[in-house]
Amino acid sequence: MKKSDYKILFISLFNDEAIGVRCLHSILHNKGYNARMLFLKISSKTRCKDYKECLGLSFTNQTGSLSKKERLLFIEFILNYKPNIIAFSLFSSNFMLYKELYGVLKDRVDSKIVLGGWQPTLHPEACISYCHMLCIGEGEKVLPELVDKLFNHQPIDDIQNLWINKGDRIIKNSVRPLVENLSLEPIPVFDDKLSSFIENDRLFHSESLKTNTRYGIFTGRGCPYTCAYCSNEYMAKEIYPKKWSKIRYRTVEHVMSELVEVKAKLPYLESINFYDEVFLPKEEWIENFFSRYGKEIALPFYCEFYPGTCSDKKAKRLKEWGLGGVWLGVQSGSERVRNEIFNRHYKNEDVMKQAHIFVKYKINVRYDFIFDNPFETFQETLESVYLMLELPQPFSMNIFSLKFFPNMQITNMALEKGIIDPSQVNDKSSKDQDNFLISMDHENSDRNFLNCLAAYISFLAVDAKLSKKEIISIIDDYRIHKSIKSVREALVPFIS
Repeated sequence: MKKSDYKILFISLFNDEAIGVRCLHSILHNKGYNARMLFLKISSKTRCKDYKECLGLSFTNQTGSLSKKERLLFIEFILNYKPNIIAFSLFSSNFMLYKELYGVLKDRVDSKIVLGGWQPTLHPEACISYCHMLCIGEGEKVLPELVDKLFNHQPIDDIQNLWINKGDRIIKNSVRPLVENLSLEPIPVFDDKLSSFIENDRLFHSESLKTNTRYGIFTGRGCPYTCAYCSNEYMAKEIYPKKWSKIRYRTVEHVMSELVEVKAKLPYLESINFYDEVFLPKEEWIENFFSRYGKEIALPFYCEFYPGTCSDKKAKRLKEWGLGGVWLGVQSGSERVRNEIFNRHYKNEDVMKQAHIFVKYKINVRYDFIFDNPFETFQETLESVYLMLELPQPFSMNIFSLKFFPNMQITNMALEKGIIDPSQVNDKSSKDQDNFLISMDHENSDRNFLNCLAAYISFLAVDAKLSKKEIISIIDDYRIHKSIKSVREALVPFIS
């Protein structure tokens, strides 16, 4: 058999950007293998924009699901393609769905099934029964070695990062060092012949990103922070001690080569998203990169910041280069919750100072907040509301429900305190409020923002004693009097 006849199918659930999948696919494609990608549902195309509809779907668990027709198309695609290897990229939020799909696949295909991604890394013990092999940590060196050995009928039992399900026993290999030079890997391949996706009960044989107006990219990998709810904390503590927290940056040339290719291949491209956990390249890297970016790409871009990490000088320069907006993770208006529960250390004054820097240069801001937090009292939930009401407008917010995924620091805290039991550590155990977008595009003019904020307080505050109607009335009072004090006074009768 030739390499070009040896088939590897990469599968991504609810994510067609799938940066990790695209990286691994390009490596095997460049080695001459018949590597294809299948995106099972592409959330960027189905994101609900209507507030009431989105809220209803989320609370009735109708998000993140597949129709009967889509499941059939998925199975038919695999049976027709007959891959030698099926490589799933798996987030913890899709583990329950994956297990259902595996139950259908395992007796119908002869393919070797390999798992990679966050869920196998965080909780390999829970995953190994549902695959032949799984990869812990980074896979750029692991998967090519595995594929080469399988193709050449060589033993695979000693491949680092790999767990192997032998049926009667599990082989657990050690983790190899991190990939130091990310710029040695090939950039993603955009080709209709190598990509398919299933959406809205149909199978499409084309590159799903071709109709996207934005493209997501990382300039580096790793995170210097250890937030209690984030998988980066586990990576830095358990998988790559003292290594993961040091960010490994790609070269300016490598990032630019990808963006130049992207601009040539994606005809509707309007903006670039830098998905680095926190946008912290050194000033020299930023200067060299954006001097080229403005000439060769010249599109608005967006990036993420931790409160206090973007100075006035940096914001001004980034705006001049085309910064259109930022994501800022606030998570809670309570400093106690941030410090003691989330392991995030900054004051509300830091948030406000950072917010005003962005507003000064007319940079759009989207704030992240976490509700439905059993470690947070109702009074502390209100501190988030007070902070939201004080933020300079306009802005938008991502509202998340706190979820407990395997081996997260916050999950272990909840287990120790008896807030949850082990059976609740899965992706179907809460209100399923994964992500709810609220926009306030014009000062005090978007009533949907206030209505949905009220709904969130009443639904998600753990010990709330107010009804949605009561909270809406209180926030309406704020709209009239423009006073935080009036909100606090109105709430006094409802708080024990």
